[in-house]
Amino acid sequence: MAATRLRAEVDRFPRLRIGIRVGDDIPALHTVIIQDVNQVNDSIRVFRFMIPNQTTIQFSAGQWLDVYVPTVSKAGGFTITSAPSAAVAQQGLDDHAPQAYLELAIQKSPNNPPAAWLWQPVPEIMNAEVKVRVGGSFVWPPAGIDVSSLRKVVLVAGGVGINPLMSILSAIADDVKHGKVSDICEVTMLYSMKDPGPPRDVTKMLFLERLAWLFAKSMVRGTFRLYLTRPLDTQQRNDVSNIGGGIVNCHGFGVKFASRRISLSDIASSVGDDRDSAVVYVCGVPTMTDEMVERLVSNDGLGMKRDRILFEKWW
Repeated sequence: MAATRLRAEVDRFPRLRIGIRVGDDIPALHTVIIQDVNQVNDSIRVFRFMIPNQTTIQFSAGQWLDVYVPTVSKAGGFTITSAPSAAVAQQGLDDHAPQAYLELAIQKSPNNPPAAWLWQPVPEIMNAEVKVRVGGSFVWPPAGIDVSSLRKVVLVAGGVGINPLMSILSAIADDVKHGKVSDICEVTMLYSMKDPGPPRDVTKMLFLERLAWLFAKSMVRGTFRLYLTRPLDTQQRNDVSNIGGGIVNCHGFGVKFASRRISLSDIASSVGDDRDSAVVYVCGVPTMTDEMVERLVSNDGLGMKRDRILFEKWW
């Protein structure tokens, strides 16, 4: 996954993850333990890694981990999906204090040795120790921006691009709880994924339950919009008016969805007249991310300032 803040040339995005440069401090290597594995569907597993010995691993929402698994020499890069607060050791008077942890959603990738190791039968990897190192610059809060001044935060996710944005949204909910984000700040989550088709089991749609709960319970102030995509011909893909849609039943919450891709007009309506007091995060495949970011900063598009757009790509 490649992460960067939008720079001078929107048509020349770096496609390699920003790494450690000469002179940088090398981040610490931590030991964590596989505590739980939830197979969401045929292609995604969500892992909970326990942080032992009542220790804390510090990171910013949106960052990734280099993960070193047993018997594989090279690390795999996977984005953290939990909030930074979850990785903070809790001090209790007894043994019932919540255990600090990191969460990762990992896609099945037989040709990626670390991912393939993590996709072994669950009993073979449960309670195994792995080493992790934090990295990445696609983060909340955004560098150089006073979050207390924000009126709009727009999160745009395509497919497993939801991973860093799940962490970021959870961190925003924590910030709202602790008064770090203004009461007038509105958060909009635009989430696009492949339509699994009826009956659309919410438990097999990555993080849909958690997202719906955060908004339904007013943990964040704003709107959640779901887009389910299916293979369409070129004319249908370009026809934003060809909406269609329906509702996904989410344990009492009806989550509406549109049967199309996320469009620039979706983001524009979310930002409204608050371009100078908004930030937009975009994470998805390179084609989606490149196109969306270019249109956001173009004078022919939304015309937002470059430092108000943050993006990351996965492939």
